[in-house]
Amino acid sequence: MMKFTLLIAMMLAAGNAPAQEAEAVKEVETVQINALRDPDFKTYRAFVAGLDAFEAKQSLAPAAALRFLLRPSTPDISIEGVTIRVAGNDTNIGVPLAADGTFAMPRDQAALDEDAEIILNRKKGSFRWRPSIRTPDVPANARRLGDLRLECAVRWAVERKDLSFARRTLFMALGGPCTSKRVYLVQLAPRAIAGYRMVAGERSETAPATAVGGGGRTYVVPLHDESWPDDALVEFEFAGPVG
Repeated sequence: MMKFTLLIAMMLAAGNAPAQEAEAVKEVETVQINALRDPDFKTYRAFVAGLDAFEAKQSLAPAAALRFLLRPSTPDISIEGVTIRVAGNDTNIGVPLAADGTFAMPRDQAALDEDAEIILNRKKGSFRWRPSIRTPDVPANARRLGDLRLECAVRWAVERKDLSFARRTLFMALGGPCTSKRVYLVQLAPRAIAGYRMVAGERSETAPATAVGGGGRTYVVPLHDESWPDDALVEFEFAGPVG
């Protein structure tokens, strides 16, 4: 399985012409996207694309709300005192940040018209973001598959705004990052796990050991596999005691 960064380097080496990029895509069998490398902050317009994707695909998680999670880029950075603003020429909107690091991005037409930026009161690169979609009443040791599918759709909508033609060509040729069996999105568990299983009604499958990595916190689930319903749960077996 090829790492995402190496794969992109291969495609860029092939040149920028569409025909050359298409030939490079033919050589690709699978892509692994590492969710630990959360993207840096984008423009407000890109985040609105994520809001649109959430509304268009909310049937994947009808009882959930869209929030985003703010993550320090290194363990020594604290979230305490961090503020988020949507800022343009005439726009200045404060975005409340919850104690758990989550926030809801507001819709504002004036900010969109101004192509506003998302501003943190910390130096660039200190924090990353990712979608956080949680259906109520899902156990603390589990994630709902439809929630993960919708998170992927939101992230793809935001990220594609800044992708090069080569990267967009790659993902679309593979069938899209959220619905293709040839793309593996690495997820991040709440803490280290020894393993996990997929559960849907009477069906239960234990994940192979190779699906767990990243110091025991990462895992891969079949977002593309329609035989698993959106209500299927990914149940974690945590490694060691809490804390």
